[in-house]
Amino acid sequence: MNAHLRRTFYLLAMGFVALVGVLAYWQVYMRESLVNNPANALQSQRARETPRGLILAGDGETVLARSERVGEESYRRVYPEGEVFANVVGYWSSRFGANGIEIGQNNNLSSTDEPETLDELINQVTGGREAGNNVTLTLDPELQRLAHEKLANSNTGRGSVVALNPQTGEILAMATYPSFDPNNIDEDLPELSEDPDAPLVNRATQSLYPPGSTFKVITSAAALRAGVTPEDKFDDDGTYETPGYTVHNYMGRDYGELTFAEALVFSVNTIFSKIAVERIGPERLAEQAFEFGFGDAYEDFPLPVAPSSLGLAPEEWAKGNTAPISFGQDRVLTNVFEMALVAGAVGNGGDLMEPRIVREVRSPDGIILDRPTASVRNEAVPPDTAATLNDMMQRVIEDGELVGAQIEGIEVAGKTGTAENAAGEPHSWFVSYVPADDPEIAVAVMIENGGIIREDGSAETPAITIAGNLMRAYLNRPAPTAEPEQPPRAPGVPGDLPGEAPVQPPAQPPAQQQPFQGAPFQNPAQQQQQFGQHPAQAPAQPPAQQAPNQYPGG
Repeated sequence: MNAHLRRTFYLLAMGFVALVGVLAYWQVYMRESLVNNPANALQSQRARETPRGLILAGDGETVLARSERVGEESYRRVYPEGEVFANVVGYWSSRFGANGIEIGQNNNLSSTDEPETLDELINQVTGGREAGNNVTLTLDPELQRLAHEKLANSNTGRGSVVALNPQTGEILAMATYPSFDPNNIDEDLPELSEDPDAPLVNRATQSLYPPGSTFKVITSAAALRAGVTPEDKFDDDGTYETPGYTVHNYMGRDYGELTFAEALVFSVNTIFSKIAVERIGPERLAEQAFEFGFGDAYEDFPLPVAPSSLGLAPEEWAKGNTAPISFGQDRVLTNVFEMALVAGAVGNGGDLMEPRIVREVRSPDGIILDRPTASVRNEAVPPDTAATLNDMMQRVIEDGELVGAQIEGIEVAGKTGTAENAAGEPHSWFVSYVPADDPEIAVAVMIENGGIIREDGSAETPAITIAGNLMRAYLNRPAPTAEPEQPPRAPGVPGDLPGEAPVQPPAQPPAQQQPFQGAPFQNPAQQQQQFGQHPAQAPAQPPAQQAPNQYPGG
């Protein structure tokens, strides 16, 4: 009898433990997923009958989203700034769901999180309508509007910008073009999802592209840590050979003897290939990229981020991979968000800050519920390495005569990039920060297919001009009488020059979306997958299987 009772007791105890475990799983671990689940009818009803919180820009005054009463029992979302902030703020639709900050901060905006004030607790207990909390972003509204305007007026009208504070990680601007008007999302979304220009995609965080020579910032950091100094000299005869693969300078340029610092100014691919293969090696180059954030999905960031990638694990690289990877080709893919963080980390003495786009959360009656503080995510490089690389990047601007990025009386550091693109013209890149000795802003700009090649072989560089305008505006430095335009890079001068045959198929533009299959209240991962926001990438062929190529220097 006693044995039977013991067995019964053990069974009941195990059942109780299992029940507690299941409840904990759904109430704690899966709580946010349930709140944002498309099949959650309660959440759909709450969205219609309860006003969501405000979304405000960084000035605390510019309203980016608010709830407006429609009839007596329902609300709809209104977006006063329209398409300028749409790819960050996103949309909230009872028909098609949500994306952007609207879903990333849904717990706060819909007040589905745990009650933190007495009024919230009373409303939750009594079943009364519970207005959402207000979310203030870090975005500078004037800088965001300017970034949107410059992208819209760029030579291709497709691209993205990220500007951030290198010392705090606050995102100051995140613009992408084309964009969309979230006020009309219920009527327009099916058509927008089929638009080949992919206006629904946040190109800044979700689209991946070869970075071209902006990746040389990472290679330079790895080289310095491997013992290469800015004064080390290298002989260049216009080519660098690896087994089965040869790197050529653009138009066969032979630079002769150059220092490492000069190789960065002139963006000499052959010298960077030699340094990567013979002095750095695959493991150290890959590790340096990872320390800058490659491979990181930034899961704590409220917007979905496509992780940057080197393609293969470093132990699988052949020398014919290491060479083009050193200047941002081969299988290397990244986004503007990541490259802005790279630039900011160098300017911040090597510390990569935790990226933040939410400044604070307040209850409807103004009580501060959350105010994140700045924190270091990772030391990308030691301070002495960052200081040396900073000096080298300042020389890129001055010795390279990048007038479009220069600011009178202030030192600017930066690096250009013209990334090969088998499907069309090269992409135009630029990363920068200013003031170089104590940066207040870091900027990354990418214009899709913007490095248009002219008949004389020169390339347009719209990313430099846009970045310069943004930095001057943020620092309140007057623009010159005539807005500075970076001259085309003629063959054989510092800056980015396109090659003739890319080593790999490029990142497909984000226009290749999946047809929209609308479902309400999607979490960021679901939204990203649905809209095809990771561009489809054809498998890259190892460069050793290709004919010798000329790549952009830059």
